[in-house]
Amino acid sequence: MALRCTRVFALDGLDKTLLFPIDVQFFAEEKSEPATPRKRQKAREEGQVTKSQDLTAAVVIASGLIGVLVFGGFFMGNLTRLFEVTMGYLKEPSMGTQRWLLLPSVRALYSYFLVWLPLGLICALSALGLLAYQVGFLFTSKPLVPNLNRLNPVSGMKKMFSGRSFVEMLKGVVKAGILIMMLYGALKHDLVTLVGAVGQPFVEGLGTVMWRVWVLSMKMTLMLLVLGLFDYAYQRWEFERSIRMSKQEIKEEYKQMEGDPLIKRRIRQRQRELAQRRMMSDVPKADVVITNPVHVAVALNYDRKVSDAPVLLAKGQGLIAERIRELARENRVPVVQNPPLARAIYSQVEIGEEIPEGLYKAVAEVLAFVYRLRGRRG
Repeated sequence: MALRCTRVFALDGLDKTLLFPIDVQFFAEEKSEPATPRKRQKAREEGQVTKSQDLTAAVVIASGLIGVLVFGGFFMGNLTRLFEVTMGYLKEPSMGTQRWLLLPSVRALYSYFLVWLPLGLICALSALGLLAYQVGFLFTSKPLVPNLNRLNPVSGMKKMFSGRSFVEMLKGVVKAGILIMMLYGALKHDLVTLVGAVGQPFVEGLGTVMWRVWVLSMKMTLMLLVLGLFDYAYQRWEFERSIRMSKQEIKEEYKQMEGDPLIKRRIRQRQRELAQRRMMSDVPKADVVITNPVHVAVALNYDRKVSDAPVLLAKGQGLIAERIRELARENRVPVVQNPPLARAIYSQVEIGEEIPEGLYKAVAEVLAFVYRLRGRRG
């Protein structure tokens, strides 16, 4: 829909009017509405979720450093024994044969798995736990499906110069700058201690160096953890912005889920028309039509072989009630005026149902009257 707006301006002392069209649908296409649950589920199925690689990396490194601190004595003991055993192999006669590398290699491999396997499990569990917290349990292969749009150079250039690329570049520069500053400060502060560790016994000197390295690594990890939290907040904001919907998209989604209201209204109207036709075709089969006498009409039929109680064949108000009365007169069906009974049947019984037990007596009196009129015994 387009509206024509008028702008009045002065030119050379004369007022002139400019008419120009404005498409108000432009504002309907603006993605200003939060995503619906269906849109979120669809994005999730396509692998679009909120997650921060920086936060995951920081948590994995932190869990690994904590694991080293907790199991440090166990690690140092195994490494020391590995060094002692490896040095002891030099005296073995097998070192003079072609299999001289077999024994040290087997021992080193055993110590490697004994030391690093628990640490690897700790890091893996922490990474899985954080991913489960950020994403939940999700398995989809759609991100792996080849997409030719990714090879589009125009889209690639847009991504290179997008706001997201600028933020990623800024994060990299900030992380590199902070890490360099922390590394410089640590070396300046601990350089004397590290140099002095050379003059200490091997185990003690190695412990001093490893402790200083661990402290520096933990400081850097805490810094990465803080940046990771900011990155996660940014990724969440970016994700929410990317899945926003326009009002028109919400309307289209509602139509897809619930169906077009106009079509549904036409279907319901058609169903009512068909039901009325079937109902009107059953009026000639009725034994009696009970009226209000003007506003309500109900048609009843009683066949002992088919049902235990009279069945409602048709009912209606206003014009439908008038049509029921006309069909009854045309087909010589008795019409009885009983306003309370007509209203009770209309409100309590649906078409095709038997009348309730509370109305048996009143309906029986009406049917008995009709049968007497017809000269039959009820």
